[in-house]
Amino acid sequence: MNRSTPERQQSLEAAFNLFNQLSEELTGSYQQLQHQVLQLSSELAAARSERILQLAEKERIADRLERLLETLPAAVIVLDGEECVQEFNPAARRLLGSINEGDDWRELRRQLFQIPQHSGDDLRLCNGRILSISSCDLEQAPGRILVMLDVTETRKLQERLNRQERLGAMGEMSAQLAHQMRTPLSSALLYTSHLSRDDLTSGQRQRFTGKLRSRLQHMERQIRDILMFARGSSEGEELISLSELLGEFAEGIRPELNDVAVTLKIEDLSAGAAVIKGRRDALLGVLSNLTDNALQQGANCITLLLRVTDDVELLFSDNGSGVPAEIREQIFDPFFTNRAGGTGLGLAVVQNLVLSHHGEIRLTDSLNGGACFQLAFPLVSLQQTEQQIAVELPVVVAGSPLIEARRLS
Repeated sequence: MNRSTPERQQSLEAAFNLFNQLSEELTGSYQQLQHQVLQLSSELAAARSERILQLAEKERIADRLERLLETLPAAVIVLDGEECVQEFNPAARRLLGSINEGDDWRELRRQLFQIPQHSGDDLRLCNGRILSISSCDLEQAPGRILVMLDVTETRKLQERLNRQERLGAMGEMSAQLAHQMRTPLSSALLYTSHLSRDDLTSGQRQRFTGKLRSRLQHMERQIRDILMFARGSSEGEELISLSELLGEFAEGIRPELNDVAVTLKIEDLSAGAAVIKGRRDALLGVLSNLTDNALQQGANCITLLLRVTDDVELLFSDNGSGVPAEIREQIFDPFFTNRAGGTGLGLAVVQNLVLSHHGEIRLTDSLNGGACFQLAFPLVSLQQTEQQIAVELPVVVAGSPLIEARRLS
């Protein structure tokens, strides 16, 4: 019994020691955990404070943006993925009048804007005001933001400036034009005086009449060219399919080419995508003047190649005598000509009309030995047109058969 007592004491001491050890470990773990809790609480408080500061800064930025949108002269409209109006600023209501949240933008467009639209990024309201419009997609949600600015006065000033520049060019050409007109006018007056004679035979009268008509037609061409050169207005612009325009041109020029045994070949590689903004009569005038130039250089074959790259490209080439290297830099100058009886305005008119369509023109050598005029116009994407106008285009397959206008046998 006495022997077991020390053993029990030892066991109890060992148990107490183990208990004390565990207690110390628990105390240390608790203190460590308490320290971590305090550290996390401090970090959470700092994060909460930073978040509060960020929210306050975002609120200040949002308030500034809201005030900025309220004071902007441009109309800002937010559309959702269904093309319905979500938000708009006061300028949008001032500019468009009847607009409310939830309105269908497509229906508003039909009500407020003139259809069809013919000015690329510019839209015209039914009241005549001209708006410049741009859009961008929303990043976090389906939809987009429209920004519209009234550019009516700016466009008027641009048109006035362009007209003043053209009038200035006209003033510089007036003396040259008077000199150019004097010779055919004097000839016409001479033939008119001959026709007043009573002793003329029928053959003489017919010959003088023909010469008088020729001189008058020459003056008419000069007047037509100078008027076309002076024109540069964007009024009357429309979306034009060059595939369709080339077909119209070929049909109209066919009788004249048949009479002089000239072949016209039109190769359309655009697949119907060659759509530009411009004036149909002006573009037909470009083709007509280039054709006249080719005929004057003795061409008996004219080839037009239409294709679409980043721009709409039209290559007008012939197999005539070509343009000498020493005068290539002058061929687009008004009244420059190396041909007797030429007005010197044909290619100047062509360049002026191409430039008025925001295009470019340059002269290269034709593979057929004549001249090749390369015309480039900005491409109008129908998918990106704000009005989503349904433009009906002829179906033209790349590599389609050539359209030929030949002399009838």
